Amino acid sequence: MHVAAASCRQQAVACLRSTAAARPQRAQPGVARQQVQQQQRRPAARRRLAVHASTAVYGSEWATPKDAYLTVGLCHCYVKEDGKLADKFIIEPITANSLECMAKGARTSFTHVFSLRLEEALQRSKAAYPAEFAEGTFCEDYETRCDACARTWMRPHAMDNLLDIVPLGQLKSNFNYSTADKRVLNADNIVNDDDNIKQDLSIDVYGRTAKEEAAAKLAESAEAAAPAAASEEEEEADDMDALLSV
Repeated sequence: MHVAAASCRQQAVACLRSTAAARPQRAQPGVARQQVQQQQRRPAARRRLAVHASTAVYGSEWATPKDAYLTVGLCHCYVKEDGKLADKFIIEPITANSLECMAKGARTSFTHVFSLRLEEALQRSKAAYPAEFAEGTFCEDYETRCDACARTWMRPHAMDNLLDIVPLGQLKSNFNYSTADKRVLNADNIVNDDDNIKQDLSIDVYGRTAKEEAAAKLAESAEAAAPAAASEEEEEADDMDALLSV
């Protein structure tokens, strides 16, 4: 009977050892914490890499259809050379809302406006433009601005109402051309106190009206007190003369 009990005990110990061996070992608390932190960092690193990758290609490929309608104008600008203004004509795209304002009579420095496809404009070739554009120079960020302006012509209002202002492939020059407000490309913008806009008193929120009224009252009281002070000085002078005469 003792032999049977010992045999059962040995079988139980062997079973516990085999179970312990099959069970995965528990890591120490510090090691487990480090493993969790590393696993949490890995997705964040992947996200950062994805952001950098998308930023690198942003703007390099546009989804705007190449056959999109676009208007490009010849703008009369100026450059400052040796203190004098010299003429400079710039070829730059025009947005739909800008051309709509020009069509309604707004003053503009554009002498001519031509319409074409975006693909033709992106070739950056003057052969695609009329002879009036021969003296012009392409503007800065020409391709990017062409794409942006072409998207404005894809809006419903522009497609339904504005495409007839300058039909595709045609040139228009009868806008309200004016150089009264000269567009100087290399002008220095110097800000001074004269550029500050004073708030109208009807919407005063700083209490300027009350301060001005108080100052006016002080001035009036000072003016009213001036004659009285002068008469007192005269009376004092007369009293002094009377004392001296005695």
